[in-house]
Amino acid sequence: MKRKEQHRSFLRPHVLIVSDEASLSEFLGEGLVHGGFWTSVVASGLQTLEVFRLRQFDIVLIDANLSGFQCLELVRRLLGRSGRGDGVARTHAPILLIAESASEVSVADARAAGAQDVLYAPLELEEVVQGLHRLFAEWREAHPHLPMADDVSARSAGA
Repeated sequence: MKRKEQHRSFLRPHVLIVSDEASLSEFLGEGLVHGGFWTSVVASGLQTLEVFRLRQFDIVLIDANLSGFQCLELVRRLLGRSGRGDGVARTHAPILLIAESASEVSVADARAAGAQDVLYAPLELEEVVQGLHRLFAEWREAHPHLPMADDVSARSAGA
């Protein structure tokens, strides 16, 4: 196996969790690490937009009940599809919303905004982990030319 391929086999997808609910952030932040991901947590929509100025992520999970920022608008801004933003895509990573029910946010509305899907409560960690691995594998297959987030960050830092 080539050195670069060997290095890639040890990389974990880096998931950004966007939630101001401490219990959800802790559950996903710790649980996904055990499921084979790196995780970072931010607690607001504005903080999310700023974080993407500094680095990239491989998957974005957004709590649909995020206070202070409508989740679908955040998805549109991340993808450069909002009339309120600057029109610049901050990420090309798959985005999933986490919601209590379809009345909070529907799959159709989420996909129209640019998200790949919605995960509805109650969340079972094993199902979330399997779903994220499947989503990431499909995304990588469709976008083989895009580097993984931690590769981009390492290059930016001069590593």
